[in-house]
Amino acid sequence: MDAAKGYIIREAGAGDAQAVASLFSQLGYPASAEEMTGRIETLSSLQEYKTFVAEAQGEVIGLVGVYLGRSLEFTGMYGRLTALVVDEKWRGRGIGKMLIDRVESWLAGQGALLVVLTSSSRRKDSHGFYRHIGYMDTGLRFTKRLYLEP
Repeated sequence: MDAAKGYIIREAGAGDAQAVASLFSQLGYPASAEEMTGRIETLSSLQEYKTFVAEAQGEVIGLVGVYLGRSLEFTGMYGRLTALVVDEKWRGRGIGKMLIDRVESWLAGQGALLVVLTSSSRRKDSHGFYRHIGYMDTGLRFTKRLYLEP
């Protein structure tokens, strides 16, 4: 929580589904509140996943998702940032950094050695943000859809 700025960082709950769905729509991943409720409930039940939201004036204005995993590349735990979004009206105020700081703190407390993330090649502003806060470009992401969604 950064009460001085009026922002609260807390774990997401099913009651945040509508706001979270709206945030994901801004990223180009539309979902209904019902779909998001199910996703939040599923992930909340798994101890290796965390979803944090930023709140200001009683409104959810940002979100970050992360999971804790193990790797064959090295001994130990790592965190994978799965989502980061700040409402368009609230960007540029340090909220994204606050969300990342909360995730990094949680991961460090779990014994994670590093954080990894992927970002779409078209999100140039996001790339600049990640570099600015100490993340390095280390590779490319490749994806392949295994089935078509109905």
